[in-house]
Amino acid sequence: MFLTAAFILFWIILCIVAIYYGTLFLFLHRLKQTEWKKPDADFVPKTMVLFPLRGADPALSRSLERILTQDYPNYCVRFIFDSSEDSALPLVESAIEQWGEQRAEIKIMEAPFATCSLKNSALHFGMSGLDSSFEAVVIVDGDTNPPGDWLRRLVEPLADPRFPAATGLRWYIPNHANPGSLVRSLWNAAAIVMQYLHRIPWAGSLALRRDLFTETDLLEQWKHSLSTDALIMPAVRQVQGNIAVVPSLFLVNRETCSLPSFHRWVKRQMFVNKLYDTAWLAIIGQALSITVPLLLLIGTFLAGLILQEGPIIFWSFISFALYWIGVFGTLPMMEHAIRRMVRQHGETVEKWTLHRIFITFLMVPVTQWTYTSALFWLHFLRRVEWRGIEYEVTEKQVRMVEYQPYTASPGKQKSERSL
Repeated sequence: MFLTAAFILFWIILCIVAIYYGTLFLFLHRLKQTEWKKPDADFVPKTMVLFPLRGADPALSRSLERILTQDYPNYCVRFIFDSSEDSALPLVESAIEQWGEQRAEIKIMEAPFATCSLKNSALHFGMSGLDSSFEAVVIVDGDTNPPGDWLRRLVEPLADPRFPAATGLRWYIPNHANPGSLVRSLWNAAAIVMQYLHRIPWAGSLALRRDLFTETDLLEQWKHSLSTDALIMPAVRQVQGNIAVVPSLFLVNRETCSLPSFHRWVKRQMFVNKLYDTAWLAIIGQALSITVPLLLLIGTFLAGLILQEGPIIFWSFISFALYWIGVFGTLPMMEHAIRRMVRQHGETVEKWTLHRIFITFLMVPVTQWTYTSALFWLHFLRRVEWRGIEYEVTEKQVRMVEYQPYTASPGKQKSERSL
């Protein structure tokens, strides 16, 4: 019986690996393509960049400089805070004085909504009173590190009537190879394929055509939602459009995180996907396909050792090897393709050392178990914490438990850890 199970598992894992590599090659192929029609002339619509901030992200100073000095002739940046006591406010004021006095302004929210995330309150506030001359709105986060032509490339797909929204992608290259940071980068490498193929937008680098606000109730939806990006696709479908994923816009994040903080973060990410049904079945299918076979393999391998059956041990070992090739073998190809793209746009990317390759290899099963654990525990989740604020969620009803301004000590602000 166990020998038959081991043999069947081998073929199941072989099929899963084939699907993984097929999906990867499709992803890498699409990275080389442009799906929107290129505009005949220079497309630079008047654009408002909404930059909600709560706390100073580790690379915020560099991000501010890059966003305020974009190679784009007709844009403004609106920084939105939920408090005048925010620790990031002095950095923004200094950056505006140095690079953006003519194109930037600071807005302080008077009373954030209690029925949505603070980010959604900030975006709603940032959109209020926006001049009708603005044809595009771009949302950016404090942990982005955009190149000088980021705004041009992000807005370009909006020239095609089929794409009222365009999104960039986030790629983690942590400065320090600690377990939490490596697990997050490994998880992101798998998730980004899903994000690209299912057109899941990232509200850290997102361009929206103005008519998406005038022809849908997106702003009203944001007032009652924990998520920003999960509501973009329904609004886009409402205007019979689609989301363009800009393959050249991988924005590098070099922050670090601990394993517990990653666990909390990924639980919140998956909780939002589940709550708003953002490719949820595909996410669950991917998680089960990489976890269940591994558990069964461990069972058959132990059975082979206990029964001292060589064929069972042999097929289990071969299946383990095939499994590792399938899970870990895709990463170098993705890393090579994406690192080459970010280098082309001026980003410095260090080569992998043998030590880092070895540590990353060891973190593959840790990533799987951490991710699977997060998926399990999110079913019991009723409250989520986001930058010092707790939100209580009942189905899709959101309630801010208690508001308080974000403050941080100078030492914490200088840390490379994600907020």
